[in-house]
Amino acid sequence: MYPRSSLSLLLSAALALAPAGLGQQVSGPSSKLVAPTGGLKIVALQGEGAINNISAKTATQPVVEVRDENDKPVAGAEVIFSLPAAGPGGVFHGWLRTQTAKTNAEGQASVSGLTPNDQPGRFNIKVTATSGNKTASVVIAQSNAQRGGAGGRAAPSSSRKWKVVGLVGAVAVIGGIVAAKRGGNGTTTTTVTTPVTLTPGPVTVAGPR
Repeated sequence: MYPRSSLSLLLSAALALAPAGLGQQVSGPSSKLVAPTGGLKIVALQGEGAINNISAKTATQPVVEVRDENDKPVAGAEVIFSLPAAGPGGVFHGWLRTQTAKTNAEGQASVSGLTPNDQPGRFNIKVTATSGNKTASVVIAQSNAQRGGAGGRAAPSSSRKWKVVGLVGAVAVIGGIVAAKRGGNGTTTTTVTTPVTLTPGPVTVAGPR
């Protein structure tokens, strides 16, 4: 057994030779992730509730504005516009389902080349904005609908056409009768022949011979 004095000397020597910081709490990087404060806001400026024309292949191009937690525009944010993979919807530039844009100095971003498909109905365009470690999403609701022509006047109905034919024919018959009566009073008999051609088919009405 070592005497008490020798044990004290050995303990003192061990402490002197120990690495600096032994027994102290070593500080290092924290493993806890702190969520960023604040966030982004996306405001739809154009396209919400729009009705796209399937016949004319025209659509309202969506426009959004990205703002920060203080409601100020965020420039340079990445904005992704996503169309449905199936059902009513459309494509960008003939084949794309998504399109990415950057916000300008006013925090605004838009897409181009949106064309509706041939399926009528309501659909949503998902919009996602990212700036640094902040992100936000919103949907813009639109609809596809069939439209007749591109603003042209509607053709008259067939019933209206036959009404016009009957009216013109009646006038021609009356004219022929009047001419026949005048011929019976000693005047020269005049035969009235009034050709009438209307769609559909030619119609010819003549007075008595």
